Amino acid sequence: MPGVPSYRGCDACRKQKKKCDMASPTCSRCSRLNIACVGCGQLRYKFKDQTELQAERLSKKSRGRSSPPEARSASPSSITSLVSNKQTARSVAFVSLLDVTDPSYDLRCYGGWFKDLPRRLGTNKALDAAVEAMVGFYPHMRRHEQASLSRDSLFKYVNALQALRTSLNDPQLAQKPETLCAVYVLMICQGWTGKDTDQRMSHGEGLAHLLDAAASRKSRDPFEENIRDTLYVPVILEAIFNPRIRLSRWFSKLKARAYGPAAPIASTARNYISLELKSLVHIPDLIREPFEHKDEIAIAYERMRLEIPLLKRGLGVADALASESQTDATTKIRIQYQVSYGLLLGCALMFNGYLRAFGADDGNMVVESDMMANEAIKLAHAASQYRPLGASFIPLCLIPAWAASDDAEIQRRVIEALEIYQDDFSPLTGRSWYIMAYWLRGEMDLIRRGLHSSPLENYTSRRWGTVVLDENGDVLCGGETSNWFCCQES
Repeated sequence: MPGVPSYRGCDACRKQKKKCDMASPTCSRCSRLNIACVGCGQLRYKFKDQTELQAERLSKKSRGRSSPPEARSASPSSITSLVSNKQTARSVAFVSLLDVTDPSYDLRCYGGWFKDLPRRLGTNKALDAAVEAMVGFYPHMRRHEQASLSRDSLFKYVNALQALRTSLNDPQLAQKPETLCAVYVLMICQGWTGKDTDQRMSHGEGLAHLLDAAASRKSRDPFEENIRDTLYVPVILEAIFNPRIRLSRWFSKLKARAYGPAAPIASTARNYISLELKSLVHIPDLIREPFEHKDEIAIAYERMRLEIPLLKRGLGVADALASESQTDATTKIRIQYQVSYGLLLGCALMFNGYLRAFGADDGNMVVESDMMANEAIKLAHAASQYRPLGASFIPLCLIPAWAASDDAEIQRRVIEALEIYQDDFSPLTGRSWYIMAYWLRGEMDLIRRGLHSSPLENYTSRRWGTVVLDENGDVLCGGETSNWFCCQES
């Protein structure tokens, strides 16, 4: 907004901070110096950011009440007050996002501890900057404008990356739980927008390193332990599709914590064993080195065969409850079952495809693959009412459904479902989905030919396993560039 004009002298007098007599056509000073007299009598406005202006006014008001005139010029308390007001504005903006209870836009879907973040603001520059970036991106996500982000929101994101880099280079700050939160918040922002700038390491890779370091030391902070328990899952899931993420031995020592709802009372197990962290953490290794873990893949698939019908029945009950009583609680339970069912379907479809590639089909796997793919499509349509955030898990089951299926009609319907969800995110995010799908299909083809998985050196900016990329990151298929599922399988 504009400030009040306070000087109408010419430009030359203003620059030298001299009083101008504003004589016409040339002021006396310019006439004496024989220089051009420009801007005499002109109104000048100083434009200020509205938020900063309000903070400045609050700061001045605070100084006027508490400080004598001679102490007002460069009082340290005035600087503290201004910083404090900026922190307050940041906290208020973030809290307003946390007040959203609509499951389509509820940030607590990323972890219940999100509600505790505001009280941590002001203690860690990386977290402060990451939250500002999220606040800047959130309106674009709600308006489906991720492809045309504002300059201010992009600036905040770049600033957040720089602040995070600074914190990670500091051994003390790198160990703080707030720094862990900052990485996760930026990982979420990257998922919304597809922005990764020029990073050599994904946020998932960074989280894996930080979790590894955190696990090696004992923490008595319940907040940090809660964060770690939440972040293990997204890191494990990204590690499935990103072989550059190496999960250390600490991950294999995860406590017996289950992801998702409890198993039915009639079941002998307390939880769905396939969804326990100690089971999920092994999936990246099984996918990465299938020949070495063929028997383990078969055992895991057998267990999923038993648990999928149980979880499906639980989802049916949750659907009925949510339909009869549309409350926040019943909706939350329903989404929890949907997420768990989608994750279990996705993992089972991958193992199904790998076992069939090995030639280990027991005569039922093709039918099971088609059934699970159809279930994934059905789930995508049922969960679409909670798009984008409440249904952001859907690609995790649709991508394996496309890769594992040999039915062209099922693949077409999977693509149609993915296209609906692609509208919720940026084209860059959507592009990563089809790259993962082609990569997974390519790894299954390697097994069919008796070859081992793609080596780590095949994961670069121009190649992702068996998938060849052009300079823009699009898939090269038969000499043609594709940025979506346009290529026909040979």
